[in-house]
Amino acid sequence: MSDTTPDEDPSPPSTASGEAASGDAALPEPRIDEPVRREEETASDSTAESREEQEEIVPDSLRMDPRVGAELYGTQFSAVYSGIDARGVNAVGNNNTIHVVTITGQPSTKPIIRDLPGVPDLLAVYAATGADEELGEKLGQRSTACLAGRPHTGRFSTACVALACRHSPDRVHEILLPGDVAPEVLRRAGDSIEEDHGYVLRLPGNSHSQVMRLLADLFQRRSASLLLIRHDDSRAGVRHSAEVQHRSPAPLAVFRAHLGHHLRDRLRLSDEESAELIRGYLHHSDLVDALHSTYGPREVVPIAEAVGQGHPADGGALAEILRSSQPRRRARAAEILRSDAGGASRRPRRADQHERAFRIAYAVFAWQSLHYAFEAAGILLEEIDGQAKRVDWGRLALQHPVSELLGPLAVDWQEGREATRLRGGSSRSAWLHDGGMRGVIIDEAWHEFDSTRPALLKWLDRLVSEDDEPMQRAAAEAAGLLAHHDFARVCADLIDGWAASPKSRLRQAAAWAMVAADMGGQVGHLVRGQVRDWASGHRNLQRDAAARVYASGLQQPDLSWSLADLRRIAQDPMQQHTYMVAEGVYQLYAPHRADQIIFELAEWSDDRQLQLHAAGALLSLAAIPADTSPSGVPELLVRAAAQEVDSHDLVRLWQVALLTAGASRRAWSTFEQWLTKADSDEALRKATAALVTDLTALPSMGRRMRFHLARHSQFEDGLPEWLDAAMRK
Repeated sequence: MSDTTPDEDPSPPSTASGEAASGDAALPEPRIDEPVRREEETASDSTAESREEQEEIVPDSLRMDPRVGAELYGTQFSAVYSGIDARGVNAVGNNNTIHVVTITGQPSTKPIIRDLPGVPDLLAVYAATGADEELGEKLGQRSTACLAGRPHTGRFSTACVALACRHSPDRVHEILLPGDVAPEVLRRAGDSIEEDHGYVLRLPGNSHSQVMRLLADLFQRRSASLLLIRHDDSRAGVRHSAEVQHRSPAPLAVFRAHLGHHLRDRLRLSDEESAELIRGYLHHSDLVDALHSTYGPREVVPIAEAVGQGHPADGGALAEILRSSQPRRRARAAEILRSDAGGASRRPRRADQHERAFRIAYAVFAWQSLHYAFEAAGILLEEIDGQAKRVDWGRLALQHPVSELLGPLAVDWQEGREATRLRGGSSRSAWLHDGGMRGVIIDEAWHEFDSTRPALLKWLDRLVSEDDEPMQRAAAEAAGLLAHHDFARVCADLIDGWAASPKSRLRQAAAWAMVAADMGGQVGHLVRGQVRDWASGHRNLQRDAAARVYASGLQQPDLSWSLADLRRIAQDPMQQHTYMVAEGVYQLYAPHRADQIIFELAEWSDDRQLQLHAAGALLSLAAIPADTSPSGVPELLVRAAAQEVDSHDLVRLWQVALLTAGASRRAWSTFEQWLTKADSDEALRKATAALVTDLTALPSMGRRMRFHLARHSQFEDGLPEWLDAAMRK
């Protein structure tokens, strides 16, 4: 019986003399340090946790499904997450050119300047606001100005249009700064600020006056414009002379602009024809009422687009479109949580409270088995009683049938039962006809019953503490939605505590909550600031929570910022026996990012403490199949064959992966799959042969490779000629 442990490599050991004879730098034998004992854990928790963390992570198993964002936020769902695929998102957007501003300091703290190629399209659908004229005057007089307003009111669009009118639509850019970099760093930007170009910068806080003063000379010398966007704070006091108060465009004007563009551009109608059709639609009073009830342009645009796609839309089609609009969702949510207590004198005591609790739980656990709604409703009633200091009545039983508890939601539930029956299933689930109702019902409970907020937060805390993943996911998603409304409170009462918990499932709940909060698009800077604090802090449990946030799909505006955070986290000894950092890198991967990610991982491989993470990340990426390959050729192998990744970096990473004790067994299996694919695809052989030649330049690696390949079923009858020749060079 072999004495080899499952993670050890049974191949012949390397020798220092053999490596030195090759003329290459000797690769140190990787050593895995013992993780630091976590002070926050009890002895009994530590053993269970260590076993749990050593398990490999199934790719994408932690990633937040983008459909969750659509359910929680409806039309407010951030466009960043709408492009999520099986390997993460491109948070910067497609076809954006990134210019790195050279400054002194770590690469992770560099601001970036990105092009905004969608500005010409924006001009075609822009609805004028009351701030346009004044803002144009300010930019004509000064090189720096500020636009103040509330989120989701069209501030960014107004800023882009103002800069496009001042300069040119193709000369508008956005400046992005990491949270720990001050805007003053742009004074050292040099040639990155181009002549006669416009720049927009979203600026948290109230430092706009100082920033405009410090940067005015730089932009004036370049005949350029800097337009700051800040959140309107009524406590800001006297406004700066260069500050303009933003005003949201009229809902009907936004509707006309977007629907008119659709009719003219896609249906090729004339201006007169499209205007006449729009006037006809606006004769429908229900449509006009819904438009006036919207909360900003982001809720108007989907209605206009839906009408355009359904054109010609009659009264029935309009009613269906409005049914899925945010104003109608809010009205229905109020109806769902409305009490019927005054309508029945013999109504059981607390029936209205029981119904509300059940309907809230039904929304939180949408698409889950109905028993979760029953369990969660009982826990919520207990928390409500606890807040009211009432005697615990215990769980209510045999009082109310499901249809009575659901009220207006009973229609959705019956529809879900019918759909399940037609598919041949028998389980009952919390079905919603319109998935966007999920977040609206939770919003209604938070805002209209604000005295219940402490009970709601304690309820979510209890749900996350349950040892049941669907319950934890649903509660974390709801916590993320509430953090979108009151970030400081929800973080202080819930998420921070979860992130510091010795239980990995609670740290994962914190990660899901953060990603869910970020999906709304309004508190992204707060989410990333919190993750940065966890990653840079002194508590290893919070660093693990930060790694889980990246593994769950969050990305920084620039790839280098995300990689820098993961590198800091990977240096924590607690991470030495986990795969969380590797999964975070996996979520960052996209074909156009391959070279940058491989370069960063190669840098990691030079640090003994990071070698295992570099190896794990490489092996996760090396197994991704290319979308264009029906035979499942690895995506990274395709990039290597196209010379889109640095061959030296790839060789170094494979050396570390194949020689590191904790990764070698998996590494050899993955590498053999690469060789198998290359053997059946002539287009891949040249690049693969060069990789094998560079790897076997180390005599010890050559011996190991022959040892492993001789035992691979594909090569039992001998190595293919191309592979044998590559190993003999």
